[in-house]
Amino acid sequence: MIDNIKKNAFWNTLGITFNSFNSLFFLIIVSRINGINDAGVFGFSFALASLWFIIGLYAGRTFQVSDIYNETSDSEYLVHKVWTASLMVLVAIVYVYAKGYHLEKSIVILALTIYKALEAFSDTLYGYLQKKQLLYIAGISLFWKSFVAVFLFLLVDLLTKNLVLACLSIIFVNLIFIFSYDFPNVNKIMTFEKIEVKNTLALFKKGFSIFIFSFLSIYIVNVSKYVIDEQLANQFQAVFNIIVMPATIISLCGQYIVQPLLNQLIEYFYNHKYKELKKTTTKISLALLMIDIIALLGAFLLGIPVLNLLYGVDVSAYRFDLLIVIAGALFYSCASVYSTVLITMRKTTPQIFLFATSSLVGLFLAKHLVTAYHIHGAIYAYFMIMLLHFSLIYGYFYYEYRQLIKDEHAKSNGLLSLK
Repeated sequence: MIDNIKKNAFWNTLGITFNSFNSLFFLIIVSRINGINDAGVFGFSFALASLWFIIGLYAGRTFQVSDIYNETSDSEYLVHKVWTASLMVLVAIVYVYAKGYHLEKSIVILALTIYKALEAFSDTLYGYLQKKQLLYIAGISLFWKSFVAVFLFLLVDLLTKNLVLACLSIIFVNLIFIFSYDFPNVNKIMTFEKIEVKNTLALFKKGFSIFIFSFLSIYIVNVSKYVIDEQLANQFQAVFNIIVMPATIISLCGQYIVQPLLNQLIEYFYNHKYKELKKTTTKISLALLMIDIIALLGAFLLGIPVLNLLYGVDVSAYRFDLLIVIAGALFYSCASVYSTVLITMRKTTPQIFLFATSSLVGLFLAKHLVTAYHIHGAIYAYFMIMLLHFSLIYGYFYYEYRQLIKDEHAKSNGLLSLK
């Protein structure tokens, strides 16, 4: 049992890590082989596909894995995922048509959206495996999909120098793995039952809060990219994507720190150990602060030369912008930590209003700052959005924490008076 837990943890972490870094590797390949213009097209297209990806996931595995009484059958979860993945592609088609992009950019956006739609479909298959304590199989799949996708993308792009063909090639990677590895493994454990349409439709209602929550989370991080696409040339989009890429690594560090402590945080909450809950959360934030300080020092000394070397694009004029991004990434990572704790406290729905506020204010800031200061304005907007988002989430966390302490004191005083 312990070996299985370790195996699940190892392969799941490895798979998620490689999958998270795919966009970084893809962008490096495109910028070095196809040039800065195509890098801008790819960076924006991948950000857009990642936003539509939340439609494909909808509530992700949340309800599937936690559905221990099988209120919704395996078949119904699968049908629901087919619907959401198809809806994701349909939204992308409508968006591309409405925007009137040129043919190459349109195909890249649609190709990456289909690639992510297949990834969303696989997530349901991984959910079946996770419920049976076979998460390592999903991790192996995710790892090899990510590795082969990067390899094939590089090979096709080297041979053809064609971004469209490179993007189309990774769709086939996902298709091959789904039918040759994912389905054969899932077929051994999956139960095919009669599909009740009402149960499948009910998943839209059950998962709506988490869907909106997740959608806005991605939007907040990428809002500057969407505004750059409207106002600036593709070259500026490429530079912005290169400068903000280190923020992804810092955010990933936050996930690595929080996930092992999640059960402990849940235990503190349900055992009314609220001060320990706050203390642990503060320690996580301090750990992220230390990581960010090290990252800032590294970025100041080596950041620009390393980025120039990796991407083959001269970003020497953006040293200060890089430092601003890394500082902003700290605020977002800390906001994610406190947001996770609030979810533990069953405070998901109220956060939607905070995320919506960050999104709307962020869009306003990005539009005005990009218009006034171009690429630098996008960086300033990124930092200000992250700071605002952290302030809102932390403020709400502190309010709820004070309420818990207040209620605890009231109960204690009530018990004392009864005695």
